[in-house]
Amino acid sequence: AFGWFVGLLFNPTPYPPPPMKSIYRIAACASLLSLSGICFADEVSENLDTAKAAYEAGKFSESIQALDYAGSLIRQKKGEAVVKLLPAAPKGWIGEEGESESSGSAMMGGIVGAKRVYRRDGGEGRVTIQIQSDSPLLQSYGMMFSNPMLLTASGAKLETIKGQKCAVTFKNGGKNGDIKAVVDNRYMITVDGDELTREELVSFAKAIDYPALTALK
Repeated sequence: AFGWFVGLLFNPTPYPPPPMKSIYRIAACASLLSLSGICFADEVSENLDTAKAAYEAGKFSESIQALDYAGSLIRQKKGEAVVKLLPAAPKGWIGEEGESESSGSAMMGGIVGAKRVYRRDGGEGRVTIQIQSDSPLLQSYGMMFSNPMLLTASGAKLETIKGQKCAVTFKNGGKNGDIKAVVDNRYMITVDGDELTREELVSFAKAIDYPALTALK
């Protein structure tokens, strides 16, 4: 059925129409896809309305529960948006599916996170890129970036990668290291790698779209 619709778009010669059952299935799938986002948004709004009504009625516990649930849904949505910003695997590497870490981190102050693991194709080598928002460690890392002496004491070196200040830790002659960055004072990025060169580790940090992350509020 899908091929029939595509054929109509690119070829004016009419194709034999597909069975009506196939057309109904396509229409049903399209409706479900379009409604999924609406249902999610409605669920957030409904819980916010419930929290407001419960608060006005003096039902504070019920109001808190509704607010917490709405917050969890919003963090989940933001986590999914952050996952989309994790870079694709470079040539010679295989990227696992990105994971949102927002659902389990709500107990830690509402942290929104995303992680993706990359493995060298046919050999040793592993890189993990992790992005966290609203992390309690942001302030500590911000102080380190503002004081290069603290970075030097930890063995890191301050470098600029794609216009972004980064703390690079990689020992000469070694095969592992990490790169940390604080973006827009809201996101903490960690690129951790094993069994790779320093250049390969930096290439993963360069693949991150920092402007897109800054634009994600």
